[in-house]
Amino acid sequence: MRLRRADPHTLAGAYALDALGKADRAAFERHMQACEACRHEAASLREAAARLGSATAVTPPERLREQVLAQAARTRQLPPHVAEDRHRVPAWRRLGRALPASPRFAVALAGACMLIALALGTLVLSTQHRLSLEQARSGEIAAVLNAPDAHMMTVRGSTGGSATVVMSHARSALVLTTVSLPVLPSSEGYEVWLMGRGGDRSAGMLPAAHRGMTPPMIVSGLAAGDRIGLTVEPSGGSSRPTSPPVVMLALPS
Repeated sequence: MRLRRADPHTLAGAYALDALGKADRAAFERHMQACEACRHEAASLREAAARLGSATAVTPPERLREQVLAQAARTRQLPPHVAEDRHRVPAWRRLGRALPASPRFAVALAGACMLIALALGTLVLSTQHRLSLEQARSGEIAAVLNAPDAHMMTVRGSTGGSATVVMSHARSALVLTTVSLPVLPSSEGYEVWLMGRGGDRSAGMLPAAHRGMTPPMIVSGLAAGDRIGLTVEPSGGSSRPTSPPVVMLALPS
């Protein structure tokens, strides 16, 4: 990417994500030699990007291989032209010749083939939809991390663990991930809230942790004066907080 602003202080996020061209990268590195704030911000954002990147790694669905092979099987292909040996007629052809030419049988066979095709098509579309959602979520995360005003904050939880937030006022969004929060019973979960002048607004349930770290969660619709908080709620979520926040962080305005 090329510099669009004269102020190099806005490029820390792009530098942390290796999104600058050679000339702009060299210019920003020269700027960092004399700017301690940009050195610190770029290092912090690069650390956050590495943590968020490892958390967003997506394992392909277990049935993806079977679904792809099924889709390939549906694609009509021309067989090689081979002269038929009368003494080597395939068993399925012999069976077909032995079957009665019944209209009812033909209709039933066509109906069964149609049902199988519809089922396979539904599975493929469902997989494509899930992959599209993951790509969209990854794009939103990258947009926040690469925003010129990206700002990273970390806060410790009152019961253990910590939460890291990378926020952007320009995107009106933030990316949240947590590390080593206490494990809850299956009937409970952590709910994320935006708490501000307009009241407490649920941003959804925090994703399940993997090896102690939760996948990045996009929270949008930030308003001036908002704070972000985590409370322990029933696994299905609550319409309002029912427990004291285990994490509370005031967002800079």
